[in-house]
Amino acid sequence: MSFERGEVVVLKSGGPAMTVDDLLQDHQTGEPLVRCVWFGKAESPQYASFRPEQLEKCSE
Repeated sequence: MSFERGEVVVLKSGGPAMTVDDLLQDHQTGEPLVRCVWFGKAESPQYASFRPEQLEKCSE
């Protein structure tokens, strides 16, 4: 599945809605990564990168 910057996604295993911030490649393996941003409990932005197969587009 492909994603675009600005799309809202969630982890297939659950969690908060996140916005796709950037599309990257793993420096060691060359595999695609999706960098996401969301707001945590402290209202500060949180960032993490995930493999595309771990994510799905948010249905909301």
